Amino acid sequence: MNSYTVETMSGMDAVSVAYAKTTSPKAAAEWVTGRNVQDRRDESEWVRVTDDTNRAVHKFAFK
Repeated sequence: MNSYTVETMSGMDAVSVAYAKTTSPKAAAEWVTGRNVQDRRDESEWVRVTDDTNRAVHKFAFK
């Protein structure tokens, strides 16, 4: 299990920050937000997930 920083975003501004220890970035985004997510395209409301181990950044949007 990896540790992730999960930020709910509005445009380029973080509106909330939470931390999760899960098996994948997608699972972290869904656990923190309580909503299903998909890969982000150009949505203004989205979720940025940073893998705290290797600093990889993943971007998701709500389904």
